[in-house]
Amino acid sequence: MKKLTKQLIPVLCFSLLWVQCKKDEEGAPVYTPPAQSITFSEVADFVIDSTGKTITASAKITAANDLQKVEVTYQPWNIAKTITSFSNPKAYTLSEPIAIPANAGLKIHSIVIKATDKSGASNFTEIKVGLQDLNYNKLYMADVTEAASLDADLFGVPMVMDKTGSHTYQLVYYARTDNVKVRFIPNKTTFTPVAIGMDPNNAQKLITTSSQSLPIQLGAKGYYRITVNTLLLTYKVENVSPSATATSQVAIVGRGFYDYPAMNWQNTLPDIILMDKDPANKYLFTKLVKLGTPPGQTYTTAQFILTTNNGWTNFWRFDDGLSPELAVYNGGVNTDIPITTNPVTYLLVFDTYTNRVQAIKQ
Repeated sequence: MKKLTKQLIPVLCFSLLWVQCKKDEEGAPVYTPPAQSITFSEVADFVIDSTGKTITASAKITAANDLQKVEVTYQPWNIAKTITSFSNPKAYTLSEPIAIPANAGLKIHSIVIKATDKSGASNFTEIKVGLQDLNYNKLYMADVTEAASLDADLFGVPMVMDKTGSHTYQLVYYARTDNVKVRFIPNKTTFTPVAIGMDPNNAQKLITTSSQSLPIQLGAKGYYRITVNTLLLTYKVENVSPSATATSQVAIVGRGFYDYPAMNWQNTLPDIILMDKDPANKYLFTKLVKLGTPPGQTYTTAQFILTTNNGWTNFWRFDDGLSPELAVYNGGVNTDIPITTNPVTYLLVFDTYTNRVQAIKQ
C-alpha cells in the first residue's frame, strides 16, 4: 500500500499542475497563475506640501468572495484603521481621511491598504504620498509640451514667474496664438516629478503629479495675468488690456552677431540691429539673428543691450548676463553669453509691456 501511495503522489501532483495550465498555439502547456480574488482600482498617489494637510486615501476594492476587513496602515504616522462593515462586501469604495503630521519628513511615504476576504485570501496596494516644500524660490510657466523644448533655447523658456507671496506666483503673459496650453514647474529643465496643472477631476483646482496634471488652456491670443498658489493648489487666469504707451522702436546694441562683423557697441545705424515690431501687438518686438564670433573678430562672448534707438537714453539691460529672464529698464547688466565661430540662429523676442525676453533656437 505504501508503495502504491508513493507511485500515486507524483501522478496526483502532475494532475493538479495540469489543471493550472493551458495549451499555447503549438500545443505546449503554459502555466497560468490563479486569478487574484481581490483587486484594487482608482488608487491615487499624491505630491503635496507638508504643512499639516489632510488628504483622502481612496481606492475601489472588489472581492470575488465577500470582504472580511480592509486595513489602512502606516506606522510612522500612527495610522492603523480597520474597516469591517461593508454595505456591499463584494465592491467597496475606500475614502479615508489621512492627517499628515506637521513633522512628517520630506520624502515619499507609503500608506498600505490591505484587503482580506472571508476565505482568508488577502491582497494589498500602496498609496504614495510625496511630501515636498512647494514654497519654491522660483516657479516657471511652460508653454511647451515636450521636455526637450525646456532647455533647447538659449534663455527665456520656460518663463520665470514673479513670487508675490508665500506659495503665490504671478505672471503677465502674451499668448502669441490662440489656445496656448501651459503648466508650471519648479525645475526649469524637466516636467518630472512635479508639473503643476489642472486636476482632471476638478477643473478649478491644481495637482502636482506630472503624469496626471493637465495643461491649462488659454483662450484667444492676447495678454493674460496668471496667478498660482501651490499651497492651496488654486489658479486664476485673467485677461489684461494694456494701456501703457508703446515704444516706437527697439534696437539691439553690442557685439557678437555673426552677420554684423563691424558692430561693436555703436549706437547708430548701420551698426545696430533694429527689431521688427509685431503687426498684431505694438509692445512686442522680434528679430532673427545669428549669435557667433564674426569673421575677422576674436572675442568669444556676445555682449548686448536693448535701446529705444535714441542714443544712450532709455535702454534695457538684463537681470542676469548669462541666462537672462527679464529686461531691466535703465538698469541691469549686459549679456555675456559664450559664442564660437560656428553661429547659432535664434529668434530674439522682447515684450516691452512685460519686459520678458527670450532667445528661441531655430
